[in-house]
Amino acid sequence: MYSRKKVKICRKFGERIFPEVKITDERLAKAPGVHGAKRRRSASEFGKQLQEKQKVKYVYGLREKQFRRFYEKALADAEPTPTALLRILETRLDNVVYRANMAYTRDQARQMISHGHILVNGKKVTIPSFMVKTGDQITYSATKSKLVAEYKDKLKDSDLPSWLTLDKKNQIVEVAHTPGVEELSQNFDIALVIQYYSR
Repeated sequence: MYSRKKVKICRKFGERIFPEVKITDERLAKAPGVHGAKRRRSASEFGKQLQEKQKVKYVYGLREKQFRRFYEKALADAEPTPTALLRILETRLDNVVYRANMAYTRDQARQMISHGHILVNGKKVTIPSFMVKTGDQITYSATKSKLVAEYKDKLKDSDLPSWLTLDKKNQIVEVAHTPGVEELSQNFDIALVIQYYSR
């Protein structure tokens, strides 16, 4: 997703849902469009549920069909549905590559995976929605890509989620365990998303 569209989406929700987007507080407070300053944001219960669902889709870069499939999978899980859904979203390979600082954005992570620059347990995986599990090791492939070379130099463990570990010497990110409820960071209300799909 290009930067201009991300700015527009942030203004639509009135918050920085994409951390990499540079936007002033003043501009963020105004909805996009000619009449953005006068427009009121939806305050109905359904409106709030829809807004949170759309926000999650944008954050993780999902299509509607794909997101509904994840919801149905979470619904069938033994865990509470909100926790199961968050865990599914967080353990997608593209999200793990992003969380591990192996890519600047989730879009970039998807591109790296699709182009074959990411290995899981030594094997090339080109599916961004691939689900990682405990013990999986994620590394860069042996490529001459300038982008990958740049990120190899920047790889660090300072702000990794607690469920990921980094062997900096060998540049290997490992899934130490699947994330628990307290480790699932979010800037949206997942309960409202569940309510939306439960209607």
